Amino acid sequence: MQTNRSECTPHPPRPRPAGALLVAPLLGVAIGLAACAASEKTVAPQRPAEPAPRPERVSDVPAPGSPSGTPLIDSALRIDLRPLGSVPTDGFTLPLLSPNGRFMAVQTGTAPDAATALARPGQRAPRASRIALYRIDATGFARLGETDGGFVLGRSADDAGFLIESPRPDGSRWIGRIAWGTDASTKSYEPEWLVQDGGVNAFAALGPDGALAWARREPRSRDFDLMVRRGGSTMRLSGDGLRSYTHPTFAADGSRLFLMVLRDGILELGSVDPTSEEAMQQSLVRAFISDRADDGTAAQMVTPQGTRDGVDGRDLLFFHPMLGSIARWNDTEGLRGIAGGAMAMTRVDARRIAVLDGGRVRVRGANLDPAGAAREPGAVIFEQLAVPRLLGTIDERPALLLITPEAGGVRLLIARLL
Repeated sequence: MQTNRSECTPHPPRPRPAGALLVAPLLGVAIGLAACAASEKTVAPQRPAEPAPRPERVSDVPAPGSPSGTPLIDSALRIDLRPLGSVPTDGFTLPLLSPNGRFMAVQTGTAPDAATALARPGQRAPRASRIALYRIDATGFARLGETDGGFVLGRSADDAGFLIESPRPDGSRWIGRIAWGTDASTKSYEPEWLVQDGGVNAFAALGPDGALAWARREPRSRDFDLMVRRGGSTMRLSGDGLRSYTHPTFAADGSRLFLMVLRDGILELGSVDPTSEEAMQQSLVRAFISDRADDGTAAQMVTPQGTRDGVDGRDLLFFHPMLGSIARWNDTEGLRGIAGGAMAMTRVDARRIAVLDGGRVRVRGANLDPAGAAREPGAVIFEQLAVPRLLGTIDERPALLLITPEAGGVRLLIARLL
């Protein structure tokens, strides 16, 4: 068994406690946004053509306080910034986007408690929480409907639907998929159950060609095995009571599967070949992160990027709790920090990335070394805390969705690079 141990932090500081899990590094500063708004640069788009009326339209009129003015010109980069409006959320969970950027799911109501979010013993169905579905386009977004209460928003989606998890009264937990759909009149959104047994099944991720990976434990255990289903076969990588495998994420081509590995407070990144059970057992590579961590730290690492923006080719992108920045890792090139520091990032195109850095969203070169990033920090496209997510192209130009926290939810903007 090969092991890669990072030497970046020989004596790492203590990570944030589990209470700061999930989007705490990003959305925990939401209470300070009112002060930030006063200093926000006034930028906004060329006004798009008025869309045709459609049912349940909620964002044709920009939210109060949205930027207005003329397109931003910064370091020769021109941005068409289009405010879309606000979406209510549970104030804690980042929205989940489809890969094509056309649909979004958000957790609303009361956020699931830590035991439920982390699939610990004592989890319970979040009856005070629902999942709302939206359709997004260049001119706004439309609310499609919402699920019944009791579901936890999953980590992964494809263009057909998104994953949810359902804590059951007997202590088990199921994994389902809900179709995005476009007909708001039905409003049923019943899940198709993908994993339905007496175990605790959690942290599921979709992969290429219908593959599914998740973590599974027995209700009386705290440690998870890694499960992979592909091509009609289900495979297991057992922790054998020593390790717990959580938060799997497929590489872009599906040739590797990344995961979090926990053992007696030691947290590592892991990577396996998911093509067969034997390959999984023989191919595990690990990289040390911390010897003072728990399942909350693991969740904190993967949440800012999610599975959609958590891979870049062969690399896993994750929030490194010791570096305080997004980093990238694969089993051959090891750990590399994102130059200049970043709390969240997405790739714009082959040459550029968008990063949340210093409370601002910047676009800069993708391959800058730390010295280059210091000299060329990039063009600021939004002077406020926001998580950038790639939408694809609008009118043949790259477009980003900016998700910025506000009281009671998030505000959405589209930034189109001209």
